[in-house]
Amino acid sequence: MNSSESFGRQLGALHSRLEKLYANLDQPTALSTEAVDSVWKDLGIAAEELQVANEELSQQSDHIAQMLQDASVQHRYYQNLINHIPEAYLTTTLEGKIQEANPIAAGLFNLPQSMLIGKPLVTFVPPEQRMLFRTEMLRVAQENRPYTWSCWFQPQSLTPIHLTLTVSAAAHVQQEQSSLHWILREANEAWIKSSFPQQENFANEDDRELTIDRPILRYSKGEAIPLTPQNLWLVHEGLVKLHTLTEENEEVLLGLIGSLMPFGSGSSFLPVYQATAMTDVQLLQFSTAEVKTYPHLARLILPKLNDRFQQMESLLSIAGQRRVRQRLYLLLRLLKQEIGEPIAGGVRLKLRLTHEEIASACCTSRVTITRLLGELQRQQRIAIDSRFHIVILNSEL
Repeated sequence: MNSSESFGRQLGALHSRLEKLYANLDQPTALSTEAVDSVWKDLGIAAEELQVANEELSQQSDHIAQMLQDASVQHRYYQNLINHIPEAYLTTTLEGKIQEANPIAAGLFNLPQSMLIGKPLVTFVPPEQRMLFRTEMLRVAQENRPYTWSCWFQPQSLTPIHLTLTVSAAAHVQQEQSSLHWILREANEAWIKSSFPQQENFANEDDRELTIDRPILRYSKGEAIPLTPQNLWLVHEGLVKLHTLTEENEEVLLGLIGSLMPFGSGSSFLPVYQATAMTDVQLLQFSTAEVKTYPHLARLILPKLNDRFQQMESLLSIAGQRRVRQRLYLLLRLLKQEIGEPIAGGVRLKLRLTHEEIASACCTSRVTITRLLGELQRQQRIAIDSRFHIVILNSEL
């Protein structure tokens, strides 16, 4: 039993005895000297207990007041620290609702700090990029590690700005919740030049120039990659499939995008234009504003765009062949060139393609492709390895 419960019981017993004492006041003969002395003794003990309790409450009150003062000092310290971070800084919930913002962030969005609090950060993102923004924000929360990507933002009453975002998730054990911490940097011309330093002799370092200091975005096999007119993707690692759908809902292959090949939102004349990761991929993102601002960047990317257009022309040429057998032969030659890796006895296609995917590229049925591939195997012109990858043997198709 703790002291407060013991003291409560003593007060209860004293209260009962006082009631009996008051009840016998009209009958003095009923009161004994011992009873009066006992009551006075209990009153003295109760007074001492009350004095002790009062002192303890006073100490607790002083302790709480000191804790509140320390908390206030800490809050001012951290608030001052946040306000003096030399870059735009935000904290949000996992859903992206702004909890804190420093003055630089407020200036970036052209709003007072107080008006930023409680606003969803996605409201400052142009509508066509919000799906990409939410996807990347969810990725940060799930992977629980710092993550960097770039995105366009629309400040209040100002022209859009291109920002590089570095985000990390932090868990708060006591509050049983997590938050996202954001550093926002404006990708202006000075930033672009620092990322792509101008040199005279870099002809053999073009690929390095494209990837230096550039955030890498990751997509898993089978994921759809968002396409927007404001951005251009460059494959850093992996393979991406570009495709569209016909009115009969049949898939048409438009391109296989490998390492250091660019792709974008595609033709506005196609009702459906999609990009899908055929393997786990790492991508670099460029904005069209960057390409326009810095001609050297355009000179690095345009030859790679030309390579992709040549591949698309080859696919169109294949689709235009009258005989299905010839379409398949030409497609295998193209795949050998684009995604082939030399092995003993032939060239192995690095990507496992289904008969359905080969059929869509050849504009024919899966049954026909299965039959023709079987013929090529019997003729020992191709083989299928243990992982079901096509191996083009050392013979001409």
